[in-house]
Amino acid sequence: MARMICVLCMIFVHVPDGDTGATLYAFAADGFNVVVEGLLVEGPGRASAALLSVVSGYLAAITLLKPGNSVLRLYRRRFLSIIVPMIFWATATYSVYWLVSQARPTFINEAHSLLDKLNIIFFFTEMPMGATMHLGFLRDLFVCILLSPILLLLIRRAALVVLPVLLAIYLFEHSQSLVIVLRPLILFAFSFGIYLATRNARMNALDNYWPLFVILAVASTLAIMLSNGGAFEPVVATFANHGMSFNETVLYPLGRLFGSLAIWTLIPLLIGGRIHRWITRNSPYLFTAFCSHYLMLTVLFFAIWQPLFGDRGSMLFLVWFLLSPLLAMYIAVIIVQLTLKVAPWLATLITGGRIVAGAEQQVSGLSDRRRQGVMLGIWVSALRLADAAASAWGTAMREWFKVSRRLLLGRR
Repeated sequence: MARMICVLCMIFVHVPDGDTGATLYAFAADGFNVVVEGLLVEGPGRASAALLSVVSGYLAAITLLKPGNSVLRLYRRRFLSIIVPMIFWATATYSVYWLVSQARPTFINEAHSLLDKLNIIFFFTEMPMGATMHLGFLRDLFVCILLSPILLLLIRRAALVVLPVLLAIYLFEHSQSLVIVLRPLILFAFSFGIYLATRNARMNALDNYWPLFVILAVASTLAIMLSNGGAFEPVVATFANHGMSFNETVLYPLGRLFGSLAIWTLIPLLIGGRIHRWITRNSPYLFTAFCSHYLMLTVLFFAIWQPLFGDRGSMLFLVWFLLSPLLAMYIAVIIVQLTLKVAPWLATLITGGRIVAGAEQQVSGLSDRRRQGVMLGIWVSALRLADAAASAWGTAMREWFKVSRRLLLGRR
């Protein structure tokens, strides 16, 4: 449920609006629409990446601490479920935008060198601004998975040293110069998730405080929007004089902290209701919705919505904005269901193994043995796909798949 809510909220950050410039969400801006959008984007939208990272770190630690689970097995599973679909969707998005760029400028035109172009798909050294930017989250998440055995060891032995250091890196490093992890927030939040797992934290300990966290989350979001409108200029200038951003160093961290706590503590209120059942039914399609939403919503906006209802200046734009997460989810359902009928192995690939032909309805209640059987089927399908695709890609991609294949065919 946390994953579903977080991904849906993250989609708000990337809703296409037909405007080439970034929207500055502030109360000084004209229009009720902008205020509503700002509350959702600057609030739960930006907090969701932090909570997703905490959950991922917690689950990675639980996996590593469970007897019989090997590090190599964790790497194989996460490579197939994160990196392979990331590359597929980034390549698909790049291809569509490259075609469009032949007629009109797109973010592809800003990529001048070979490394710039490779970063759009693989995010080797930076997270370029553009239609694949959200997929960079998956790149950093996989790097955190690779580091998880070391992080687990360090946090178990010296958490009071490691976590403050990672927090300092997150608060004061915003230039993507680390390269290893492009967004330090993800590394810190992932490590905090590991900390919760190693300390056997009671995950419902704060549930009764949800009203407080909601109030603090709203207050933090309002502060961010006020800052965007110039309300704290003296403080902003003081931070800038010391080479820091007031928003990035103070307001955004507070918003992400309280926003994550608000989402997490509100979830128990939804258990057993219609929203819970909807989330359970659609969870297998969530990953595809996350990977494809920017591309699919952009196509839908420019092909249908804008010609019929107009762009950001339209009174109906708020309707488009609020519906976008649900539209992205149902588009993902259609994509996966059609792919299952045409090429089941491809459905396994684009969902990161979360849906397997013949097992797509087994979304809950699987026994451990049956779940392991499903995962084994995922691995085999993905390996066959990798072998088939290797001959079609260029020399560089062929070498990349050889390395991947050796990793995936290692000892089970």
